[in-house]
Amino acid sequence: MTKTISLTGMRSFVAVCETGGVRAAADQIGRTPSAVSMTLKQLEDDIGAPLFESERKGALSPVGRIVLDEARAMIAHYDRACLAMTSYAADRQGRCDVASVPSVAVTLLPRAIAQLRAEGSRFDIHIRDSDSSAIVDAVENGMVEVGLCVLASKRPQLSFEPLFHEPLDFVCPADHPLAKSKRPLKWAQLEGESFIRNGAAAALGLAETEALAAGSKLTATNVSSNLAMVEARLGVTILPRLCRWKSSHDVRFVPLADPRSSRTVGWIAKEGRNLQPASLRFIECIRQQAQAGEREFGYAAA
Repeated sequence: MTKTISLTGMRSFVAVCETGGVRAAADQIGRTPSAVSMTLKQLEDDIGAPLFESERKGALSPVGRIVLDEARAMIAHYDRACLAMTSYAADRQGRCDVASVPSVAVTLLPRAIAQLRAEGSRFDIHIRDSDSSAIVDAVENGMVEVGLCVLASKRPQLSFEPLFHEPLDFVCPADHPLAKSKRPLKWAQLEGESFIRNGAAAALGLAETEALAAGSKLTATNVSSNLAMVEARLGVTILPRLCRWKSSHDVRFVPLADPRSSRTVGWIAKEGRNLQPASLRFIECIRQQAQAGEREFGYAAA
């Protein structure tokens, strides 16, 4: 029989970890230090293992590190679910919690939200931008209801609907010799370039991008950071074409000749989940904006 783990215990445990001690945690969550200590002891009894290396609670045990990750995800899911239920009860529309890759967050997402506002939709929309792997985790953990991302491999617990197929381009300073190329670039033309590694290029899983990254001394995980590094002439990189709408005039996006240098962006949700009306309407607006932006943004709508 599965034991019931107290949400109060989880909140107390996370507070102790984040504040660095029982007394500070007690002040943060409005309880007495003795109550927090008792709650932690009960949580350890329920889990069946100590969460800290010592009574001073200065370092987490191996079990404690796992519990901390799970507790944070559980609390976030619980809080989001409570807000969703109360929001829906208030106006029968609820709210929409979305995580998006940055390239979509700065292009299609504002247009979809503007469309919703023009229609008179009154529900709350909460947006976070992140990379695709973090978005998949957020949807699986229940931290958000909808994700706009790339799904690298099928996951039985997630549904995925493609929105568009997008090329990845070579990105370089405006005065770079390859910036003036009239034809799509071949991999051989990129040999010897100082390459900036990033997740989007790595996700292609191509031997050619791995070869470029092998000699790299610089990695940037954020789109803005990648573009800033290129603009500062610290190297070149490969990014999704939508990212050019966030770039400056000092950066150029040049197509690649290899048709494999592309990705499919879509929306994900938990398989079998009944989405809130707010989320369903949001998804429909994203579909429409993806179709409408096909020519402007240079991708192929699904």
